[in-house]
Amino acid sequence: MTLHKKHYLRFILISIATIFYFLANIQRVSVPGAIFDNLQSDFLSDASKITLLGAVFCYIYALTQLVVGLLVDKIGGFRVIAIGAIIFALGAIIFPICNNLALLYLSRAFLGFGAATFYLSTIREVKKYSKDKNFSLAVSYILFIGYSGGIIANAPFVFFVGKFGWRSCLSTIGIFALVLAMVYLIALFIFKPTHIEKKTKFSLSPFVEVLSKKENINLYLFGCINYGLYYVLQSVIGKKFLEDFCYIAVDKAAIILSLMALISAFAGTISAFVSRCLNNRRSIIFKFFSILSTLSVLSVCLFLILDIHTKFIALIFCIPSFIGSISPLLILSLHVYNRYQVSATAVAIQNFSFFMMVGFLGTISGLLMNVFVPKASESGVLVYSNNSYLLVFSVFFVLSLVEVICAYRIRD
Repeated sequence: MTLHKKHYLRFILISIATIFYFLANIQRVSVPGAIFDNLQSDFLSDASKITLLGAVFCYIYALTQLVVGLLVDKIGGFRVIAIGAIIFALGAIIFPICNNLALLYLSRAFLGFGAATFYLSTIREVKKYSKDKNFSLAVSYILFIGYSGGIIANAPFVFFVGKFGWRSCLSTIGIFALVLAMVYLIALFIFKPTHIEKKTKFSLSPFVEVLSKKENINLYLFGCINYGLYYVLQSVIGKKFLEDFCYIAVDKAAIILSLMALISAFAGTISAFVSRCLNNRRSIIFKFFSILSTLSVLSVCLFLILDIHTKFIALIFCIPSFIGSISPLLILSLHVYNRYQVSATAVAIQNFSFFMMVGFLGTISGLLMNVFVPKASESGVLVYSNNSYLLVFSVFFVLSLVEVICAYRIRD
C-alpha cells in the first residue's frame, strides 16, 4: 500500500471515529435529558430512576476510560475504537426495544462502554500526526463535531420524537451505528494497523505516577467539577428544570438546550484560540471560568429562594455551556505535566473524573428532587417544586466553590 493511500485510510478511520463520538454525544444528552418526561410517563417511574439512566451511562463510561488508556498504549487507538464501535452499536439497537428498566440500564451500560473508546483513542491517533502547536486546535475540531451531537439531541431530536416517538428515533440511530461499525471494520482490515506495543503491560504504575503529582490532582478536581456542572444540566435535569420552574414549553426548552450545546461546541475552539494568543497560558482562563461558574450557580439559587420564575435563567445556563468546554486546554496541560509514555493514562483519568462527576451529580439530583413530593400535571407528568431544585443547586454551589479553590492552585 502506498503512503498516500495509507494517509487516506487513516483520515477515513479518524473521520468515522469522530462520527461515532458525535453519536455518543447524542446518546449521552438525549437520554434522559431530552425525553425525561416521555420515559417517566412510559415507565411510570420517579426522577431517581430516570436520572439513573444517565448516571449508568456515565459511570460505565468513566470506569472504562481507565481501561481504554492502557489499551490504547498497548494496541493503538484504531483497534480500541473497533471494539467500542461493536459494543456501542449493540447498546444502541437494544435500548429502544426494551420494555423494562433493568434492560434499559443494561443497554445504557453497553452504550457507555462503547462510547468511552472513541474520544481518547481518536485523540491518541491525532496526536501521532499533529504538531504540538496545532494539537489543541485539532482536538477542538473533534470536540466541535462531537458536541454537535448535543445540539441534535435536543431541539431536532425532540421534534422527531414528537412526530415518530422516541423508540423509532433511537432505533434509527442504532441501525446507523451498526452500519457505520461495519464500514469501520472493513476500512480497518484494509488499513492493517501495525501498532502493537509488546513492552507495555497492564500495570498500576502509570496511574500511581500520574496521581502522585499535585498539579494533576488540582487540574482533575477543577476540570471534573467545571464539566460536571455543565453536563448534568445539558444531559440530565436542565430541560426538566426549565419546564418546571421557568414555565418554558417543551419545544422551547429543547431549543435552549440545543443552543447550550452549540455554544459548548464553539467554546472549545475559542478557548484554545485565546490561550494560543496568550502564548499558551491556561491558568488565567481556568481562574476566570471558575468564578463565572460560581456566580452562575449562585444566581440560580437566588432565583429559587426568591421564587422568581424568570426565563432569564435560560441565558444563565449559557455560562456553564461556554466555560464547561475546556478539554483542549486541560489535555494540553496534562501533556505538559506528564511524560508522553503516560499521557494517554493521564487523559483517561481526566475523562474518568469528568463522567464520574456527571454520574454522581445525576444520581444525587434525582434523589434530592424526590425529597419533596412532586405534583402531577393534568397530562400525568410530575412537576418538581422550588425546594427540590434548591437542594440540587445548593450542592452545585458548594462544588463551584471547590472549583475556584482548585483553579487558583493551577500553574502553567
